[in-house]
Amino acid sequence: MTEHFTDREAFEAIVHTMLERGSQGSFGRIHLVSVLPDAEGASSLGAALPKALSIAEHIIQRRLSPGDACVPLEQGKYMLVFPGLTDTEGMIKATAISREIKERLFGQSAGHINVSVQVLPLDRLKHRPAAAALPAMDNVLDTQERHAAVNLQVVFQPVWDATRQAVIGNRTMTLRHFQGHELLDDAVQLAGEQDPLARERNIVLRHAVAAAPITSGQVVMPQALNDHTMTDYREVTAEIRHLTAFCPGGLMVELSGAVSSASRGRLRDAIHAILAGGATVGVRIFPEPEMARFLKDCGVDHLCVNEAQAKQASFTHSALYALLAVVAHEVRGAGLGLCLWNTSSGQDIKRAASLGFSLFSGAPFGASRPDMVQPHGWPTDKVFL
Repeated sequence: MTEHFTDREAFEAIVHTMLERGSQGSFGRIHLVSVLPDAEGASSLGAALPKALSIAEHIIQRRLSPGDACVPLEQGKYMLVFPGLTDTEGMIKATAISREIKERLFGQSAGHINVSVQVLPLDRLKHRPAAAALPAMDNVLDTQERHAAVNLQVVFQPVWDATRQAVIGNRTMTLRHFQGHELLDDAVQLAGEQDPLARERNIVLRHAVAAAPITSGQVVMPQALNDHTMTDYREVTAEIRHLTAFCPGGLMVELSGAVSSASRGRLRDAIHAILAGGATVGVRIFPEPEMARFLKDCGVDHLCVNEAQAKQASFTHSALYALLAVVAHEVRGAGLGLCLWNTSSGQDIKRAASLGFSLFSGAPFGASRPDMVQPHGWPTDKVFL
């Protein structure tokens, strides 16, 4: 290990100072970047792994600013801390380092190497003996890898079908209280589409679907696609196949997250893995006509627009209606159904329905609830009033 890496005592001193200052944060400021062989590559990489680790260490060294610290835990595992950054900024920087390592290894030795980021909240250490000692941090990270680090609740939204004029099923949605705010759906992730929290959120949503009382209606389940999630397609297929047994009315997996920036090969593989598990696929993306046709050819059934996401981006109602019109126009003729989630008024639904949107969830059908609702009739005039 080169002299550019902080020694253990210096690293522990920095963390001890942060703990004494009482730093708060949902994500914390301690980050673990791992560059490790997968199960298949452990015995076959040979000399390729030391080269990959050398590349990773060079990138980490180059990206550390004055005041930052990094200490190796073991071969391929590097703990980093960025005292001068906020919780979210530090997590974004650690994720950026991880992505740069992946991109640098692509085409060389990355075939059987996994690059990942974990985040350790400081409040997980505060009340532990020798909290700033590396073994304590490593133990908490190891435990955290097996258990959700952030408390996420799941609620269900009734899904209304404009064609049938009925509530036909439910959509799962995460709920989180953070610094006095109630965050819904993707808002639980504060670092954008590459947020490592997406992995935990996906798991929580899957567990909620499996634990909910069996409903005869369709279940719509968001799953984020990014560098931290849905990388093992055989595992994705097995997980979805397991869930379909709990959804006799059908399961739609709604891909969100880094869908728009994913390569077409990555998108196609993820979609096919879901289809192989027996679910249908919806995709949250604003595609151009050619991309819409590609998605349809891959087996996608629906395009999904999240009104809450647009409102969070400060869209006015007029801007929202314009966006819906553009989406409907761009995909016309592609054969994709259109969904609008988290709608706030019957007027929004009426505008969207006139453009060809057919599936809706949100306030007009009642507050989100902890359990699913059974399908039932819900006439159009009741929605639009």
